[in-house]
Amino acid sequence: MREARRLALLERQQLVAEVGRKQALRGLAEALEAEARSHALAARSRALVAASAPGEGPTSGAALQDRATFTAGLAQIAAHAGDAAQDAARQSVWQAEALGLAEARARRLAEMTGEARTALAAAKAKREAARELPLARKLHPSR
Repeated sequence: MREARRLALLERQQLVAEVGRKQALRGLAEALEAEARSHALAARSRALVAASAPGEGPTSGAALQDRATFTAGLAQIAAHAGDAAQDAARQSVWQAEALGLAEARARRLAEMTGEARTALAAAKAKREAARELPLARKLHPSR
């Protein structure tokens, strides 16, 4: 029966769409987590750079050189973390769009599956009604 095959196909497609939706949701969550982690790293690195200002009193040249190297390294980490946060934000937007598309597909397939179920029920009812119709006199078994 054509309606039953169509319903089975739509149900399989619906399962695949649900898997795709879950993957998109997981990707979005991971991108948001990476973005938050990168923002936190950048903020912490900037705070450490600000806190590493020279202290009171006399300082040797070697200590100043070490502090400058340390500060430059932290500033570089902060810059990389900021870049990573921007990249993660772009990834989050892309993942949100992918999730929207996956959810729209899942909704469309759910609607189509409902229509296919209705069509299958109607076809079964029509077949049952056709069986119950009385046969023409010519088609009755001979007595």
